[in-house]
Amino acid sequence: MLSRLLDLFRANKSAHRSIIVPFPDDREIEHHPVAQATGEIVAFFTSNSFYVHEARRMIASAVRLGLEVTATAIESAGSWVRNAAMKPSFLLKERRHKRGPLLYVDVDAVFHRNPWPALASFDGDLAVHYSDNGRLISATILINDTPAALRLIEMWKERCDEDPDIWDQLVLQQIIAEDQASGARQFQVGSLPVSFCWIFDRLTNEKTDVVYIEQLQASRQATHKKRLFGRVGKRLRRRRERVRQIEEVLIGSA
Repeated sequence: MLSRLLDLFRANKSAHRSIIVPFPDDREIEHHPVAQATGEIVAFFTSNSFYVHEARRMIASAVRLGLEVTATAIESAGSWVRNAAMKPSFLLKERRHKRGPLLYVDVDAVFHRNPWPALASFDGDLAVHYSDNGRLISATILINDTPAALRLIEMWKERCDEDPDIWDQLVLQQIIAEDQASGARQFQVGSLPVSFCWIFDRLTNEKTDVVYIEQLQASRQATHKKRLFGRVGKRLRRRRERVRQIEEVLIGSA
């Protein structure tokens, strides 16, 4: 029995390692032209929290590609879910004050490649990634400069303000689903491939030849609860190991 459990543990660990996409080093970066931005990349993070370091890592990954990220510090709303519910408020302000396409990326991400050339083909109002089970992932959002995109973000904010304890991406998915079922669609919403929202250890990730944005799942740290003898769960251990690998590359690039 113990032997079977050990075999299952090793197989699971091997499976997670097999899907890790190498983070590009300086030699690989040199083979790609410096980014010519066609929009703005925006993000936000809670001040006086470990997300400050998440933002610095993300910005460092962007700078080495010639990308600029505007990351804004905000005050915490008191919980991880409530902080996430501030996303539409932040994006509404950004959409109202900036022209051209906006690319929102959660700060617990890193850039592997310049995403803008691949995003040029998305000409609707908004584009998001849907996971293999159909769940909308709001960690990466392309918001084009259209009146309908602005209205969609306004509706998203209104719904999240009504109940800030509901996960923001569930609210956005519901709004989009209601619009698509209405028979008189207001919004043109595209689907981003997994390469723009690559969760580093998700076994059900679709296969892709390239990764643009890798999500490092800081929520595992934010929602971590102390365990007996200070033990750390497998998912958080995998995150910490992946962060260590990426930061070794970024430090070597500094």
